[in-house]
Amino acid sequence: MQTSETTIKVGYGDNFKEIKVILPAGDIPPYQPEDKLELIGKSPNRADAFAKVTGRAKYTYDQQLPGMIFGRILRSPHANADIKNIDLTEAKAMPGVRAALSYVDVFGRSAIRYAGQGIAAIAADTEQQAEDALAAIRVDYDVLPFCVTKEASMKDTAPQVGRGDQENVVPARRRRGGRGPSVEEVDAALKSAETVIEETFNTQVQTHSPLETHGVVCDWNGVDLVCYASTQATFGVQREMTSGRGSVKAASAKVLGEFVGGGFGSKFSAGSEGVACALLAKDAGKPVHLMLDRREEQTDAGNRPDAKQNIKLGLNKDGEIVAYKVKNWGTPGSGGGGAGANNDSIYNLGLKHKEELTVRTNCGGARALRAPGWPQGVFALESIMDMAAEKAGVDPIDFRRKHDSHPIRIAQYGIARERSEWDTKRNVVAGSGKGTVKTGLGIGSSLWFQRGGRGAAVRVVIHKNGVVDVRNGAQDIGTGTRTIIGMCAAEELGIDMSNVRTFIGNTDDPRGPGSGGSTTAPTLTPAARLAGFRAKEALLAVVAEAKGWKAEELDLQTAQVVRKDGAALPEKLSFNDACGLMVEDNIDITEDRRPNYDGFTGTNAGVQIAEVEVDTETGQVRVKKITAVSDCGKVINAKLAESQVRGGVIGGVGYGLFERRIMDRGEGRMVNANLESYKVVGMADCPEIDVVFLDVYMGHNNTNVMGLGEPPKVATAAAIANAVYNATGARVTSLPITPRRVLEALARKEKRG
Repeated sequence: MQTSETTIKVGYGDNFKEIKVILPAGDIPPYQPEDKLELIGKSPNRADAFAKVTGRAKYTYDQQLPGMIFGRILRSPHANADIKNIDLTEAKAMPGVRAALSYVDVFGRSAIRYAGQGIAAIAADTEQQAEDALAAIRVDYDVLPFCVTKEASMKDTAPQVGRGDQENVVPARRRRGGRGPSVEEVDAALKSAETVIEETFNTQVQTHSPLETHGVVCDWNGVDLVCYASTQATFGVQREMTSGRGSVKAASAKVLGEFVGGGFGSKFSAGSEGVACALLAKDAGKPVHLMLDRREEQTDAGNRPDAKQNIKLGLNKDGEIVAYKVKNWGTPGSGGGGAGANNDSIYNLGLKHKEELTVRTNCGGARALRAPGWPQGVFALESIMDMAAEKAGVDPIDFRRKHDSHPIRIAQYGIARERSEWDTKRNVVAGSGKGTVKTGLGIGSSLWFQRGGRGAAVRVVIHKNGVVDVRNGAQDIGTGTRTIIGMCAAEELGIDMSNVRTFIGNTDDPRGPGSGGSTTAPTLTPAARLAGFRAKEALLAVVAEAKGWKAEELDLQTAQVVRKDGAALPEKLSFNDACGLMVEDNIDITEDRRPNYDGFTGTNAGVQIAEVEVDTETGQVRVKKITAVSDCGKVINAKLAESQVRGGVIGGVGYGLFERRIMDRGEGRMVNANLESYKVVGMADCPEIDVVFLDVYMGHNNTNVMGLGEPPKVATAAAIANAVYNATGARVTSLPITPRRVLEALARKEKRG
């Protein structure tokens, strides 16, 4: 197959243009605005909806294998210590115990960096027996001083978090992109600016709170391993379990994750708990069920790092940004990376200089959490953009438009402005509303960049009875992947979803991506569409041979074989009847995901406007409404896409108002490691969410799809913070925006004037 040049339309609404693209070998052109699509863009129900609402869906936690026993992990009570000795003798002799292991032996870990770090694991006939056996493990610690906040860790007298020559504070790795302006050039631009705004912003550590915690169920006969995993990367776990460099080293591993109870970025590996479970299963000769409890989830399953961000922004006399300088401090726990903040993107910020420092602490390590680095950075960026707009005497939306060159977001500003009633509801003078309960509006923007990629394939099987199977081995973490790959294949076959069965989350099926970076939909939908198209070609070839027709003149529409030119066929032939003409039992097609090509723009965007109500006597903030204007390229399933935005917004409300890890500085432990004291958004806290999509024909792949899972989380907290300022005239510069912080900001405002 050869590459081919073709002309396609890209754009949105009334803003389309024609471009020439080189289609990869064997690919088909992307959806076009004039295409009449039966399924794509509509809202069929989730393919797994019935299984989920009836309880038939089996998650990892629900697995009950014959002879299954239970694993539990012993965790360190100390924030910083070295293990001098660990003795499992008593534990192994406890009733019901089938296997036990030391993390020192398996992982070579004798250094404890945070309270809650795993030390040993037990597998026993019952969970209670496993818990009792943990209490019988004898550990001799050399307890060391610790620091659990970045402020404490940055002091000259701070105890060392790591070991060897590791320093507590180290420069973060530079990002790619070549040399930018020097710090001297940026300082000079700031010095010459008409106005300089400077502020320091702080964000908190946010932990993962999926409904289903981390964990696996492993059944291993010593050679072939079957692993049921609550994971965002079935094939990643498979590689980990079979890698010669790992601890498990299974000859083969099948990973099953048909239903996953949520994953927000931290479920990309088997984790130490998964490795321990596999080894316990091998030693015990029985399947082992090992799922983390809520405390373990909050302390040892990753988190979004905090950030301290000092920003200087310079304006010239025309209100244009001429310089932007940032210094970030963030803690990824005891690790060495992942604490950056994306606060220098989205807008045209003049000359820029950015310095980032990683601060180690004796806390659990950072892992990706829905849009890693973005919500904390955009909170600071959008706050100072509002401050600059006020200094320039310009409406915040107009100020952003002046410094924004993204073609999609420029359109989104207008939509958000109108739907939120910005011009009538927003206070022209912040805090000017009457009464003790004040309302206000604030804005925030987002940016994302995921077009999907290669390394995946989708299999489509047409059976003689008209049933179509669509298969991929990646996971569906709740986003609707199972549904949209079925829709893309069904659209090409001209059938509705009632004929389609989708299978996902089994590594025996074609390879799929990990669900991170919002890559799953733009990676899999083009492969699913292409496989459906090739399966249709094969079926129409069968029909043509059986009926004496010309295959190139035929098509499938509304479950019927039709002529492409609209003329009548000699006889009516339904899709099911066409399938019945097959000589073989089925048509079986697997197609790889083809490379991307240049299209409309390499990024998608979003704008959110928050409307809040602030009680100035209590400091209580209530988010009344979020207007969320988004794009994800071409919308495949409108209802599922809207669900993704709603989920992101709700998570953003939690980040902006409630969620934070609280560490006991004397004991070195997380004090709110549960879902009672660690506050997440409840039903009463959810605002009205007005979701608006701009349907964009991106032209990067044959479905035009871009990633959507993460960008709706980016702007929400920032928009809320700006709305609180608009309501009260008092700026809160730290998240979460608690009543105490609101009252403190109001007190500072009163003191100033």
